[in-house]
Amino acid sequence: MHPLSDYASATFGALCIASAPPFVGIPFPSRAAAAYYADKNRWMSQLSGGRLTLRQAGYAGALLRLAVGACCVYPPTRVPTLLLNGAVVARGTVVAFRDAGPMMPQWGMLGAVGVCLLLELL
Repeated sequence: MHPLSDYASATFGALCIASAPPFVGIPFPSRAAAAYYADKNRWMSQLSGGRLTLRQAGYAGALLRLAVGACCVYPPTRVPTLLLNGAVVARGTVVAFRDAGPMMPQWGMLGAVGVCLLLELL
C-alpha cells in the first residue's frame, strides 16, 4: 500500500460525504450543483421505473454518497467500496454518454476512484 493511499481515500471519502447535500436540494457548494443533482435525481427516478419519487431518489442518492464516503475513509471496507463505486460510475458514464449528459463529472469520479485504487494496490 502506498503511503498516500490513506490520504487520497480519506479525501475522496470526505468529498463524497460533502457531495451528499445537493441530492436533497441543499445548494452546496452552489446552486449549479443543486441543479445538476436535481437532474441526477430525475434520472434515478426514471431508472427505478417510477417506483422512486424525485424526493426519494434524492434521499437514496444522498445516503449512498454518505455510505461510499464513510466506507472509503474506513480502511477495511475501502477497496470493495471503491470497486463497487467504480462499477456504478462506469455504468453511469455509459448512460451519460448515451443520453448526451455531462461527461466531466463522470470522468472526474472515475479518475478519483482509479487513483485511490491504484494507490491501494501499490
